Amino acid sequence: MRNVFVMMLIFVVAACSNGKTVPDHVLKPEKFQKMLTDVFLADALNTERSFKDTALKIKDANAAYFLKIFEQYGVTKNEFMRSYNYYLSRPDLLRPITDSISAVLERENTKITTDTVKPKQDGNNSPKARIGNGN
Repeated sequence: MRNVFVMMLIFVVAACSNGKTVPDHVLKPEKFQKMLTDVFLADALNTERSFKDTALKIKDANAAYFLKIFEQYGVTKNEFMRSYNYYLSRPDLLRPITDSISAVLERENTKITTDTVKPKQDGNNSPKARIGNGN
């Protein structure tokens, strides 16, 4: 009975000890997060461009951007996809990555919005007021 208990204890410790580490063939969370952020931004850029250029094929444009991103990080498409599929299968590891990406993009969006939208000194900052006053 004691041997069974010891074996179960060893099994539980072994199963829990590697819970948050990723295998060697998978990109580390920090690098994957940076790459995935760039992939999301490239996709958003191409989607935005497709509204202005209806001849733009988003799939082809994304493929070109993604290859540049992979090259920039020194990662092959297969390495990225292997990591992507791994993280999809591990929501406990993917969630902090996507939350962090969301926070980074939100900060960048706030920074851009704050830098480009300057309040008027007269306090009349509504879009209708700008249109009506010829500003």
